[in-house]
Amino acid sequence: MSHLWINHHAWFSRRHLLLASSPMWSKELPKRRQVALEQLTTDNVVMRLQQLLAERPRGRIGVDTLQLMIGAPWVRYTVLPWQDNLKRDADWQGYARVLLSQQYDVGTETWRVQVAPGPYGRPRLAAALDQGLYQTLVELARTQKLRLTHCEPLLTTAINRHHKQLKGKEFVLVLIEAEHATCVFWRSGWRSAITLPFALVPRPQGEDIAALVRDAAMLVSDFMPKQVYVVSSDIQLSGLQATDFSLQWLGGVHARFAYPADWREPQPGQLVAGQI
Repeated sequence: MSHLWINHHAWFSRRHLLLASSPMWSKELPKRRQVALEQLTTDNVVMRLQQLLAERPRGRIGVDTLQLMIGAPWVRYTVLPWQDNLKRDADWQGYARVLLSQQYDVGTETWRVQVAPGPYGRPRLAAALDQGLYQTLVELARTQKLRLTHCEPLLTTAINRHHKQLKGKEFVLVLIEAEHATCVFWRSGWRSAITLPFALVPRPQGEDIAALVRDAAMLVSDFMPKQVYVVSSDIQLSGLQATDFSLQWLGGVHARFAYPADWREPQPGQLVAGQI
């Protein structure tokens, strides 16, 4: 039986694009479609997403929604120290562009910048995505007759899901993806963020993550935390242990991608159907 309204959640990173579709107000498990990303280009991402959406279930009343989660290396992050003289959102975005340009040594004219809201006096986390990619995704949603409700950096999604578990005066949050890991440091507010290459193996050891955190702290010239929180939907990392660190596994990045997916590598262009 067809449903009135279908919610679609798409997530793409370096290697894969995953689409999970489920009816609104239904307890059914989401239908999953996966495709490999052979090239790190906007055209390839959009073409693959269009391919997945063509196979999607459809609601009867034509108000299906689409939420996008965008991982590394498509998104870049930085932390903005508090500035009393920045009053408007546009002021914070301009400040973010300056810091992003300095951190990544590139121009930011073609980037779409988001600055997360935060309490007065606290640093803010900023993320940047290529504006051309964003506009193309918006147009794709329109042509597919989908209402684009969210287009979020994966780190933002993970923080929003697990913010109640992020406790303590200082810690680092590690988001592990295919080929990349993002570390964000907190001490009474976000202090720094960095994304590093990370070789994803079926079962990383706690000491592998500890070495990653040490490298990240050195590169951003920040403190060495005792508490490390780990989030990933590519692998499951319960029971982690490391010398000098307390490692806590929080789970997946989103309820639709809460557990490690069955990442059997498909052939280029091949769809893998299933459920999570």
